[in-house]
Amino acid sequence: MRILSISVAMIFALLTQPALTTPDETHKYPAGDGSDLTMHAFVPEVSTQSGKAVIFYFGGGWRVGSPEQFFPFCLALRARGIACFAPDYRVSSRQGTDPIDALYDAQSAYQWLVSTADKFGVDKSQIYVGGGSAGGHLAAAVALLPNKAITQAPAGMLLFNPAVDIGRSTLIQELFRNQAEQYSPIEFVRPSLPGAWIVHGKADKRVPYSTVVDFCQRMKSAGNLCELTGFDDAEHGFFNAGRPAYDQVLSALLAHLDR
Repeated sequence: MRILSISVAMIFALLTQPALTTPDETHKYPAGDGSDLTMHAFVPEVSTQSGKAVIFYFGGGWRVGSPEQFFPFCLALRARGIACFAPDYRVSSRQGTDPIDALYDAQSAYQWLVSTADKFGVDKSQIYVGGGSAGGHLAAAVALLPNKAITQAPAGMLLFNPAVDIGRSTLIQELFRNQAEQYSPIEFVRPSLPGAWIVHGKADKRVPYSTVVDFCQRMKSAGNLCELTGFDDAEHGFFNAGRPAYDQVLSALLAHLDR
């Protein structure tokens, strides 16, 4: 059921894991309201740089969460010559903001990376957007929602149990200022979009597996690439570092980016 795609349980779920490493650099990028937010950067040695980059948005129901969720992934990508970026963005528990504010930040963070790509040895046409749960919603929204301020489309989407169909429940309408349909990525599927790579637990009760099946079907029908891997008996957040499936998910991610 689409109405379950974002549940009360998800809003209160903290999906992050303790950081296993620290970034090489931190930078400031402009939030949607003009304030400064932190961008954590993992930058490969010049001799190993592939020109590719990934920007990961953390999960937590747009209410909580930390960029540290994706630090373990960033460490692995850096070792593969892929630059990795994990921005902070505004959430309701810290800044009293809503998901639309979070999206403005996510779009700004992505465009900041496009604009500064050369400084990190990154080809701006090879920047992937990724994220988990609410962060997956942000990544997909950055790639799919029209925005004239974004000057370069992402190379692809890397989505971990993403909220690509936020539904129309009363709760969601309240969170999205009664404009949920304008911010639901599935509503913007059309031809000539960046491809999507998705991993999702088939036992996920917070973001039902059926929502990503529907999303992938629509992507393919529109002529876009969409690769969905479902994990049997896996629940929400199954991909995080420290979970049993982490190594398998990481291996699949690296194989995808090596293509």
